[in-house]
Amino acid sequence: MGTGSRHLNKLPFSSSSSSSLFLLVVVAVFCIMISSCCQSVYGQIMYDRVHIYAFNDLDPVTTLTIHCKSKDDDLGEHTLTIGQNFQWSFHPNLFETTLFWCSMWWHDSNGKLVQASHEVYRVNREWYKCATRCYWSIRKDGWYEGPSRGDVHLRYPWQ
Repeated sequence: MGTGSRHLNKLPFSSSSSSSLFLLVVVAVFCIMISSCCQSVYGQIMYDRVHIYAFNDLDPVTTLTIHCKSKDDDLGEHTLTIGQNFQWSFHPNLFETTLFWCSMWWHDSNGKLVQASHEVYRVNREWYKCATRCYWSIRKDGWYEGPSRGDVHLRYPWQ
């Protein structure tokens, strides 16, 4: 009986090293789970820097005024001539609540004010549409969105 208790006291792992090993395994599994859930079809991590581009594609004589913001950042008011763009970049937050919206306005050929405000980036929506580069083409019939300048689709018609 005395021999058996000596062997129990000489186990290769102490309880503190077993706890450390268990914690290491839990952290490794957690990291694997996070990295697998944060992948997109584009192969980027959801928390990579995102770039937003908004282009004035109205017509050669029409200027577009744009004012974009998030809960934390007011990006200011910008006036764009044809072909110009306003761009900004950011890292989506860990809680996937990143949201930017813009107000845009211009005057039609009769001098009538055309204006609207819409969300332009909501992480759990735009990420799957355009990953780290989102393009907005502002045209006379509405706001177009897509993953590249040449691949945009009508998202919001002017009201």
